[in-house]
Amino acid sequence: MFDMARTAGPNRGRDQMDLEFDGAILRIRRTVDPAGLRVEGEVDATTVGELRKALTVAIRSGGGDVRVDLGGVTFIDLAGLRVLAEAASCLPCGRVLVLSPLAGHVGHLIRLIGWDGLPGLRLPGEEA
Repeated sequence: MFDMARTAGPNRGRDQMDLEFDGAILRIRRTVDPAGLRVEGEVDATTVGELRKALTVAIRSGGGDVRVDLGGVTFIDLAGLRVLAEAASCLPCGRVLVLSPLAGHVGHLIRLIGWDGLPGLRLPGEEA
């Protein structure tokens, strides 16, 4: 389950203030405008924990919507999709998790599973 109370220790250096995680197959960067994350690479069983940590920090850091740029995701498994769905469902009323831009295959999977209608989750092209 997505733990909103969990504190995450992001991996940041002085010259990489926006870097949340940089691994062999996944890179996660914090974005400021719009506030959220940019995720690039593969989200699977070995990297899903890092996505969960970064989402926790992003959600706790601001009061508005959280935008997650998944345009650079080359692979995501069900565990990764589940973390996104759990994060969206844990947001307070009035806030949403906006997945945009979204790699075509990721959007296809979300729609195939039927999670495109989850409360708190918005895909590209959906009205606010």
